[in-house]
Amino acid sequence: MSHTIVIVDDDEAILRALNRLLKADFILILFTNPLEAIKYAKENEIDLVISDLLMPNIDGLNLLEQFKQIQPDCSRMLLTGYADLETSKSAIKQNIAHLITSKPWDNFELVMLIRLLIENSCLRKKML
Repeated sequence: MSHTIVIVDDDEAILRALNRLLKADFILILFTNPLEAIKYAKENEIDLVISDLLMPNIDGLNLLEQFKQIQPDCSRMLLTGYADLETSKSAIKQNIAHLITSKPWDNFELVMLIRLLIENSCLRKKML
């Protein structure tokens, strides 16, 4: 069964890199505009959302908070080049993000983390 990942980043180079890394194993839906990602989430089931922290229109924390409301069983990852320890701790503590990792990433490590988050999402959905 293929799993759907929504990736939101205003940097198209990041989206291309993640697409190359993940497209063989997952269904990827890529957005540069966070508002379009929210619209998509309202109409489609998602297993994981990966969001950049700093974006125009809406930041990654607010985006993940909206995904939490729309699809509470979807796993949420913040991928940022600006890893702020306090922001990270707050996002985890408030259950806005399940995981925060930094750019640049290690490909093997990122894929393993994504697999774990998707597994957790599937377990949450089965518990319903």
